[in-house]
This record gives sequence, structure tokens and C-alpha cells, in this order.
Amino acid sequence: MLKRSIAGARSSSLAVRGGIALFCASTLVNVTGFLFHVVVSRDLSTSDYGALAALLGLFLVFAVPSVALQTVITKEVASRRGVDSDQKVPLVIGPLLAQSLAWGLVATLALVAVAPLLNKFLRLGSLQAALMLAAYGIPVALGLVPRAVLLGELRFRRVAVALTAGAVVRLGLVTVLLPSRGVEGAMAATVLAELVSILVMLPALRDFVSANAAGPALRVRWHDATAAVVAFGGYWSLTGLDTLLARHFLSSQDSGFYAASATASRMALFLPASVALVMFPRFAETRGKGEEARAALVHALAVVGLLGLAASVVLIAVPEVVISLLFGDRYSAATTTLRVLAVAALGLSLMNILMQYHLAAHARLAAALPCLGVVGASVGITLFHSGPLVTSLVMLVSVWILVVVMAKIAFHIPSDAVTTQRWLGRDLWEVSEPDVELTMVMPFYNPGVGVTLAAEKLIEALHGASASFEIIAVSDGSTDGSAKLLESIEDERFRVVTLPTNAGKGNALRTGLAMGRGRYLGFIDGDGDVDPSILASYLALVRTYEPDIVLGSKRHPMSEVHYPRMRHLYSWGYQLLTFALFRTKVRDTQTGLKLIKRDVLAAVLPRMLEKRFAFDLELLVVAKHLGFPRFFEAPIKIDHQFTSTINAGSVRGMLIDTLAIFYRLQLLRTYDYPPSEQNVAIDEMVLDVTDHTSSPTKRVEVPHLSVE
Repeated sequence: MLKRSIAGARSSSLAVRGGIALFCASTLVNVTGFLFHVVVSRDLSTSDYGALAALLGLFLVFAVPSVALQTVITKEVASRRGVDSDQKVPLVIGPLLAQSLAWGLVATLALVAVAPLLNKFLRLGSLQAALMLAAYGIPVALGLVPRAVLLGELRFRRVAVALTAGAVVRLGLVTVLLPSRGVEGAMAATVLAELVSILVMLPALRDFVSANAAGPALRVRWHDATAAVVAFGGYWSLTGLDTLLARHFLSSQDSGFYAASATASRMALFLPASVALVMFPRFAETRGKGEEARAALVHALAVVGLLGLAASVVLIAVPEVVISLLFGDRYSAATTTLRVLAVAALGLSLMNILMQYHLAAHARLAAALPCLGVVGASVGITLFHSGPLVTSLVMLVSVWILVVVMAKIAFHIPSDAVTTQRWLGRDLWEVSEPDVELTMVMPFYNPGVGVTLAAEKLIEALHGASASFEIIAVSDGSTDGSAKLLESIEDERFRVVTLPTNAGKGNALRTGLAMGRGRYLGFIDGDGDVDPSILASYLALVRTYEPDIVLGSKRHPMSEVHYPRMRHLYSWGYQLLTFALFRTKVRDTQTGLKLIKRDVLAAVLPRMLEKRFAFDLELLVVAKHLGFPRFFEAPIKIDHQFTSTINAGSVRGMLIDTLAIFYRLQLLRTYDYPPSEQNVAIDEMVLDVTDHTSSPTKRVEVPHLSVE
């Protein structure tokens, strides 16, 4: 384990394949960008610098989608390479490059059309500056795909040279063009620098890009691109939101102080942003999974944490010096706010790494959490804006809450490859060859004397179906003596398992199913509402089609059901909810009669967590998520009114459990990975009980058993 971890840490190092060079180049770009502002702010008038700053701010129109799409393309290229692969995989990038240029041209033409409006709104005095902004779209679109491909192929040195060349050219050109051309000269320097960067990158593509390469063309998936744009848009909005709101809510003087402290604190993001640029291809080639991904994440967070902490310590220790050097002594009132925002900047640095890790791991909702931070910070600053210090504290709290949540989600993903192989490489609980055709689990909790009749009907139905079977009745902590009543049933194929406490239907089903020895394993509610005689037709389906899951459905056209209208309304509403959340095409998830193929259950059950009535839904959701799509809905018979009741408490609990499944599926990505060592140990406790009862027994006591 330690050896694998060390190897993973080495492979994730910044030094891999020119990582240090790219880190330094990215940092140089940020530093020269800051120097660019220093130069132009001193040579231009206050009015002209304000116009230039507004135009440069509008570069976000290109920057956010460009960086987001670059991230998606880099992930696609890196995932095709595989971890640490030196093999050059031929890439077909022509169609993607054409699409990029087409969108860049559309954006350019749109900005050309609105250039007169921008000229008037920003009081530029010249249409040329607005046209320069529009012209920036072409080089951005042209350089997007080559840069992303080079990063995905880990050609860091070439990207580093291109970034350095562009940064140096921009700073050099602005000193030449600014005196004669003013704002237009500064904009021209920015556009020409981007073109120089592209010219440096293009020759490197010949080494591994083949126009005649076989295979599918490199492309961007729409949902991946949308997720990346949302994630980066949220993150970049969060970095500038506080300054915008401070301008709106605070006095002109206080907003100026806040803007100065916010700008100074963002200096702490320069080095961490460079780390994120280098580390994302490492996340992407591992797809955010396994030990390699975990090692890369830990390494990146450690480096970013140290760099961000060092920058924050400087800003906290000598804020007066920083403010004086950057803005002059008249902004000395911004020093206290700078101390707070320096800590927030450290959080933003860590958030950037976590966001890119989640994008690589396809955890799109987790990557989009900065958007939630935008909402939280907006509400907080709107409610509490008595001064710059309070505003900065709201920003601090908003950022660090998100960092903690995103980190918890990232490290929730199990990374033990040994555990993965252990679960995926064996049949369900060591039973290599099923002993019987069908195992039926009958959970019950205080059903009264009717449980005996329900069990006898089940035995009779299975016996009439000419199937080899076993029945495991699981008492979920019943206190009405119903488990004792079942001892009167004299059939070696029937046994009773008694759990000491009531923990929910899902808990009882997990216990019973883990003991099953059937080729198919199923369950039927122990309250007797569902007529078991229909199981003969279920077995016919199983023998003919071998589906993944057969599930009883009250909405099947051949079903014979009678139940209260209110319950029908609840059921209809719940199915609409589950379809909206999970896109399940099952019309009835909750009827308590299902049969599951053994290998499907072996993959699904260890990952399930529900202990209560959402067990049925989680079973279907996880099976669908793991690629078992063959669900057969079959008719049922319900001979009388439901004995169970629906109340506000049960409805509330069901909704909470359902949302918890959605949270685990879409945000935590819990179901993507095998169970942790804790779950393995817990399920082996159940296995011990099964092994010790190799011959069927009348009753099995399971003391102090808690199945997670």
C-alpha cells in the first residue's frame, strides 16, 4: 500500500514532463499581467485607464468559455492517453478546431455588431478599442484546441514557451504602442500577444496529430462543456462578486478601499492557479479515480496550501507595505480588510484545485458548487454590509464552507484498488454455484398472526411453480411474538432470522439477501398484501429472458389491485418525483415484490446504504447506474386494502431518503465505487452466520448485528 502511494505521489509531481516549466510560465503570465496594469495606469489618464479596465473586464466573454472548453478537451485527450502512457495516440482535431473557429467568429461578429453601443456605454471616445475587443475572439478560438491538446498530452514545455512568449510580447508591445495609440495600443498588444503564443504552439502538433488518423474525431460532449462553463463561471464570479456588491452597497470611499484590498488579495491566487493548470491533466488521465487520482489530489492540495499560505502570511503580516506599494498611502484604511481577504484567497486557491478534480471525476454537481457560493455570498453581503470588514468576513465564511464541502466530497471517494478487485472479482458472498433456483426474503415487523398465513401461501406458491427454492423470513426487531409463530411451519426450505432491534425494511432485506443461495434472489412484503401466487409467472419470465430485475408493478395493465385513492395519489406523485430525479422508466418502484439476478445483486447490494423504505428505489437506481438496464415490470395481485398506513411522518421520511439517494448518486458519486473496508467487514459478519448454518435451520439469532 505504502509503495503504491509513493509511486502515485511521484507520478503526480509538478516536475513531471516539464511541469515546473509550465508552473513558472503560468506564474509569469499572471505577474506580467499585473505589471501590464501598473504600466498602463501610470501612462494613461484616470478616465482612459477606467475605459481600458472595463474593456479588459469584458474579456471574460471569451475567457470563461475558453478556459472551460480547454479543460474539457484536455480531459478528453488525457483520458485517451491513460495513466503514464508515453504512446502517441493519433488525434483527429480538424472538426473540433473548425467548430472552435466558427464559434469564435460568431462571437467576434456579435461584438462587432454591438461595438457602437459599447463605445457609447463605456464612453470610449473611439470605436477602434471596441473593435479590438471583438478581434480578440479569433486568436482565442484558434489557440483553444492546440493548447488543450498539448496539455492533455503533457507537452508542458511547449505550452510554457508559448505562454512565456505571449506574456513578454504583450508587456513589450504595450510600452511601444501605448504612448502613441493609448487604449487602442494596449488592446492591440493583447491581441497580438495571443497570436504570438499560438504561432509558438502550432509546430508541436505535427508530432502526434494526424489528419488521416483512424478512429473517431476528438470532440467535446455538450454536457461536459456545460458543466465546465458553469463551474468556471461560478468560480470566477465568486472571485469578483464581493467587489461588485461592495461598489453597490458601500459608500464610494469604502468601496474604493474594499476594491484595493480585494485586488491585492488576489495576488495570492497567482501561484496556486499555475499549480491547477499543471495538475488538471493528471486528474484527467486518471478520471479522478483510484490511488493515482487521490495521490495527485493530495499532492496538489499540499502544494497549493503551502504556496497560498505563504502568500497569505505576507499579506497578513505587512498589509500596510503591500497597500502602499500598490495603491499609495491614501488607501491605508484597506489594510484590515486585506488581512481577512488574504485568508479567503487561500480558500479560493484550494477551491480551484477541488473544482478541477471534480470536473475530471465527472462529479459535475460538486464542480458547480462555486455557483452556490455566489448565491450564498450574494445573500450574505446583501443582508450584512455595514462596512468593508463585515463584507470581507461574509466572503471569508462563504468561501471556506464551500472548500470544506468540496473536500469532503472529494475524499469520500474510496481509492483502495485491492477492495475493488475483492468485490468485483467474486460472486455474491462466496457462493460460486447457486444451490437453488430462487431465494425469497420475507421481511416483517409486528405483522400479527397473519404472518403465518402469508408464509404458508408463499411456500405453496413456490412449490406449485416447480422451482427449487428457499425462504428466509427476517424479523426486523418484532415485539409482537410473530417470529415465534413462524416456528410452527415445518419445512426445511423455510427459516427465520431474528434481528434484535427495529432498523428498517432495508436493513432486514440486506441481512436476508446476504444469506441467500439462489440463482435469483427476491423479496416479498410479509404483511400478506401481495398475493404470492403470481410468482409462477415471474419464474417463467426469469427462465425465458433472464432479466436483471423483475419487479411487480401496480400500474401493469394486467395487475389486479384495490387500494385507497389517497395512497394512489401518493404513489403517482412519488413516481413523478423519482422520474424527475433519476430518469427511471419504471412506473412503480415501491411495490414489495422483486426478483434480482445474482450477479446484479452482487454488484449492487454492497453499495447500497438505505435501511428504510427507499431500499427498493435505491436498488433500481444503483442497478441502472452500474449498467444493468433489463428491468421487467410484471403484474401483481393485491387482494385487499393495504394494512400499512401513510402519514406525514412516513411521507417526510420517504422524501428525505429519496433526496439522500439523489445526493449520493449525483454529488458524492458514492455508487461509482465499491464499498469501503467497513462495509466489507460488516457484510462478512452476515457471511459468518450463513457459513455456520450450512444446513437450513428453524431459527437464526443475529445478536448485535448492524448492517451499514
